[in-house]
Amino acid sequence: MTTELKTALRWGIVLACVFAPFLVVLSALLIVPSGLAALKSTDGVDWIWFTLLGAMMLGVYYFLTVYLADEEEITMAFHSLDRDQDGFVGREEAKAWPALSQAFERFDADRDGRLSRVEFEAFEHATTIS
Repeated sequence: MTTELKTALRWGIVLACVFAPFLVVLSALLIVPSGLAALKSTDGVDWIWFTLLGAMMLGVYYFLTVYLADEEEITMAFHSLDRDQDGFVGREEAKAWPALSQAFERFDADRDGRLSRVEFEAFEHATTIS
């Protein structure tokens, strides 16, 4: 999968998550019998669904924000290490980051002496978890 396709997919997911809850609420108001009357209700029972939907939206937004920020940081770190811009981080380039240099062999899955973007992501995710 190319970088452009990944970026387009990521933004498509963001847009879907932003607009989907509004479409769900709109369709609920139109489909549910007396949906608009539920908005006028002040006893609080009918509002629980909108509250739960709002909480779900906040959870999705938080997840996407953390995920997208993490991916952006990984991309920036990879590009800063890839000095010759060949799409790989070699052993010499990895020496700029001592933790990566020490774990280089462990994450060089295909044993070609260089880390691809996927192998570098595996290193980044392993170091953020531990």
